[in-house]
Amino acid sequence: MTVPEDTERRILHNATYVEEALTVLSRKQSLSPDAYRNDREQRAIVEREFQTAIEACLDIAGLVLTATDEQMPETYAGRFRRLEELGIISPETSEKMRGAAGFRTVLAHNYGDDLDHDVVYNHLQNQLEWFVRFLTEIRDYLTET
Repeated sequence: MTVPEDTERRILHNATYVEEALTVLSRKQSLSPDAYRNDREQRAIVEREFQTAIEACLDIAGLVLTATDEQMPETYAGRFRRLEELGIISPETSEKMRGAAGFRTVLAHNYGDDLDHDVVYNHLQNQLEWFVRFLTEIRDYLTET
């Protein structure tokens, strides 16, 4: 199915936002665990960039599903599962992005000492590549349609 031009522009705009967030996050990877844990400002930057990058990916997923006349799943994670079922993203990417959707919920509803800073730091060090893979698979889909 062909994605309408205006929808594709919105998808690519969101993809650019995610890439900019990943640039900020990748710069924060040089922080040691202690430096991250003890610097509220750095934690706030990382948490916000993660949250908004994930939200932009959720918006991308929603735009693709809407363009394919798919019913919107009830959950954020369901958006990525449906993209997998349609063959738009790989099972591995779907699994990681479903995890990201859950991580976004944690970030949105927890703050300060309620948030496990070690978990966020682990995501910072080990999960950025999945955003790149998601964007690559979405762009591949747009090229094929």
